[in-house]
Amino acid sequence: MKRAEQAAAIAARLHHALHLAEAGQDQSINRLGKLAQALTRSRKEAGLSPTVGQPAFNALARAMAAQIEAQEAMVQLHNALAEVKEQTKFRSVRLGGLEKAETQVPRETRLMVVTEAA
Repeated sequence: MKRAEQAAAIAARLHHALHLAEAGQDQSINRLGKLAQALTRSRKEAGLSPTVGQPAFNALARAMAAQIEAQEAMVQLHNALAEVKEQTKFRSVRLGGLEKAETQVPRETRLMVVTEAA
């Protein structure tokens, strides 16, 4: 296998795995947001005080913070992979999807700020 073909195969494999991991993170954050809405709505529908179940909300907040931290780690992973690429024989081959622009592009999610439960 030629160097360019090998680089293309490596890039495709890494790109696919990174894409799946990032999509999973976005999906997880989206689902945690839906859980927050369900917890708030359920507590209100049950006629419970806002103080009831606070430990559950605290745990959910920690879970959400952990997911956001994981997204930051993915950015660091991209940077680390770009550095590895620059230190290998593949530095002259463009590995699509691994290079990131200096200007960060915001990722769109379906998260919304919940101001009140229905």
